[in-house]
Amino acid sequence: MAEFPNIATVPREEPEAEEIEFRTLKSRFEDLGHPSRKQKWLFPRRNITISHPTVTKAQGLILWAFYLARKGAFEAFNLFYPNTNTYLLEYVGTGDGATTVFNLPSKSASSYTLYVDGVAKAGGGTDYTFSSGGGADGADKVTFTAGAKPANGARVTWSFTGYLKIHGRFAEDKLSWEQFYNRLATVGIKIAGELNE
Repeated sequence: MAEFPNIATVPREEPEAEEIEFRTLKSRFEDLGHPSRKQKWLFPRRNITISHPTVTKAQGLILWAFYLARKGAFEAFNLFYPNTNTYLLEYVGTGDGATTVFNLPSKSASSYTLYVDGVAKAGGGTDYTFSSGGGADGADKVTFTAGAKPANGARVTWSFTGYLKIHGRFAEDKLSWEQFYNRLATVGIKIAGELNE
């Protein structure tokens, strides 16, 4: 998985515009005419807009090359928020009864708690070991002990303070260099978030 160019290479405007997206199915065809709702996504997606009002042409070309290498909206990538915050019950993955290693949606996490189906697990090698920066693209990772690996279908979530990883794709497939550079310096480039994995 590719990682979006880091802040040291191309500084980003803070705070970045973030849109939280849920998916709800609504129906008005009930017996008494009351609408019903069904939650389609258990975990939200984060769509963000990256802007660089003072971007130089050289910095813009670094991001343009990254956009071309991803083939527009085709290939997903990881991006870390430029500032630390506290996040609760972020999706990590779903157990299959065999997998013991999971990349986390964090970087440099502290004050963390790992959950399997809502039950907190003990770190320090009892249920799992934590590795800061040991996962894909510098993300944190956990390795479950053999006796504590998540069962098939078990949801793994993570609460922490640190840098949040966003898994996403460029929202647009069709941009010229001029459009890309102009948007980067003005309204921003949109990234459509996906489920962290």
